[in-house]
Amino acid sequence: MVSRTASTATTSAVSAADKLDFGSIASTTYKLAGQPTQLGRKVANALLVIEQAIEKYETEHVALSFNGGKDCTVLMHLLCAALHKHNTARGKSTAALVSFCVLYKKPFPEVDCFVKSSVGRYSLGLVEKSGSMQQGLQAFKDDHPEVQAIFVGTRRDDPYGDKLDFFSPTDAGWPQFMRVNPILDWTFDDVWGFIHGAAVPYCSLYDHGYTSLGDVETTVRNPALLKDGVYQPAWSLANGCLERSGRSASSSSQPSASLDLFAASN
Repeated sequence: MVSRTASTATTSAVSAADKLDFGSIASTTYKLAGQPTQLGRKVANALLVIEQAIEKYETEHVALSFNGGKDCTVLMHLLCAALHKHNTARGKSTAALVSFCVLYKKPFPEVDCFVKSSVGRYSLGLVEKSGSMQQGLQAFKDDHPEVQAIFVGTRRDDPYGDKLDFFSPTDAGWPQFMRVNPILDWTFDDVWGFIHGAAVPYCSLYDHGYTSLGDVETTVRNPALLKDGVYQPAWSLANGCLERSGRSASSSSQPSASLDLFAASN
């Protein structure tokens, strides 16, 4: 178990059967990107943004923001595909990608378990920080001064997401990183379309009525998914505008899976 009171870096050990085949991920993802559909075009554009960031900053200077939510999980999968393509073309092996997470005060056990299992599946080097988002980012920067850009799973319909571009530097007064937002133009339905189309592993809470995950004390099942006394899975939500209906107003003070408080505030 990773300490909740200090920053840590770990790569979980998983069995060979649990580890994902990066070549298969790349093949499936780039095949989806070639489909003449709206989702196909969005996957292709997200991969292009990732490839541009890798070319500009190089793999040793990038990191991923990841804490188990569906958006950053999709981004992790896309990034894995792009990195495999990049490294294969250069005859390089894929090293563990640095992943950054600011801890919730009271996380869901299911989210915690999913994050740990993902670390092993995707060969991530997970760095966990406590405190506020700003404090966590500064601590991460102090420990990893080589990181210049962080991939973030923010979408335009997230809080503050409409103020961002695919490449957006952090605001004045924040630790300086380039935020890379490859799925900025994706919708709730796009996220689930990709998860199912690419067979992306995801947190089990989404099977039980949760559509947006935060702290245990500020997150409940989405009431829009309650039918005949049973909560339907997240992708059953008919109106994506109700995605955050299970998040209380106070959850805006907590770090989200897409780092929405790491977004532009001006």
